[in-house]
Amino acid sequence: MSVLGDLDRLELAVALLHRKARVSIVHHETGVSRVKLRALHREIHGRSAPSGQIPMIGGATIQTRAQQVHAGLFAALYARYAGPSLRRQLAIRAVIAAYDLYRLMALPQALLDFNDAWVIARDLRVGTSELRYCAACEVHYLFASASRLAPTCPFCALYARRGGRTKQRMVLPRAWGGPPAESDVATRPPQPGDSC
Repeated sequence: MSVLGDLDRLELAVALLHRKARVSIVHHETGVSRVKLRALHREIHGRSAPSGQIPMIGGATIQTRAQQVHAGLFAALYARYAGPSLRRQLAIRAVIAAYDLYRLMALPQALLDFNDAWVIARDLRVGTSELRYCAACEVHYLFASASRLAPTCPFCALYARRGGRTKQRMVLPRAWGGPPAESDVATRPPQPGDSC
């Protein structure tokens, strides 16, 4: 390995540790030794790195509709930054950029930490989570196959819980970029570019 390559990996490791990424995630993304990462963590944060494994299935950690809304916001930002590489590889710099923007948008009520964001990005890549479109709300939201929540739009669910009614009946969601279901076409308002 070149000296510049080592410096680049070390710089990335420090950026991840500043965002309180788990040592196992930083090691996976950079290849820097765990011993060196633990020493860096102690130097940056003044305490030992937390121990424990990251979730094998990220959707299981999404327990509430509010968490699902926040996870969907991060997922949409990550998909925008990752672009076409979304399904091929986990683009760690896209995770960092999307997480930083998520924190700016969600503060002071941010519900995700960097480790949650990394797991969401990983699950999007492997296909255990996906962004779906709600025709009633006209937004994309995160659906995780391992989640105990119903596979419906969290915005519709939160709105209905507060006694609201949507103008349109709830429709079955579709995957991001997928063809609209017939019920979507029948209930959503005309979109620019729709043929007559």
